[in-house]
This record gives sequence, structure tokens and C-alpha cells, in this order.
Amino acid sequence: MRGSIVTYVVMNMLQFQPAWLRLERGERARVWETVRILAARAGEVRLRWFDTEAFCADYSDILFVETEDLSGYYMFWEAVRDTELFSVPYVEVKQIVIGVEDGFAAYDRAVAAQGPVAGE
Repeated sequence: MRGSIVTYVVMNMLQFQPAWLRLERGERARVWETVRILAARAGEVRLRWFDTEAFCADYSDILFVETEDLSGYYMFWEAVRDTELFSVPYVEVKQIVIGVEDGFAAYDRAVAAQGPVAGE
């Protein structure tokens, strides 16, 4: 996929702990704002947050992170791990899944750009 921009989506399945639920909503907003600031500092890291507790027993939230730079995602995640989200802890990571947006199409373009293989 050399020469093309690849967008990664990292789905972080999270379970918020009772300590989080005991916080006032204003305090929760302050912690979330810290996470947003860390994403902005990481560069091309975009966040989307989804509540799932009404629909799923395995985790309470999904943090979708979109990026073209996995090292930026990694630096963002390391910074988040240094916050009270993990030090209290307010959250437990249940699962992380990564995908490539339209990866098959990027692969098809890359293969087409290389030309036919001898014997095809």
C-alpha cells in the first residue's frame, strides 16, 4: 500500500468501574477533556465515543480512534495510561481491535499499480 494513505480504526472496548460512576458529571467531563487534549497533541488522532452498557454486558463503552499514524495512536494511548483513568482506576480495557478502512480497496490499487505478474 505504498504511496497511499491508510486509515486505521482502533476499537477500544472499555469497562468503566464503580469509582467512575461515583464521580460527579462535571468531574467526568474534566477527565474526558484531558483525553481529548492528549488526542490533539498526538496529531492525526480522532476520537469517537460510544456508550454500549444498555446493549452489551461485556463492556460499557467503545472508544473509536481513527488515525493514519499508528505511532501517533501509540503515543496517545501511552499518555492516556498516565492519567487517572488508569491510575485510580476508572476504566479497564476489555479488548482492542484494529482495522484498516477500505483495506481491500487500497490493496487492489497497490496490486494494480504494480502491473501483472509474469505468467498471468
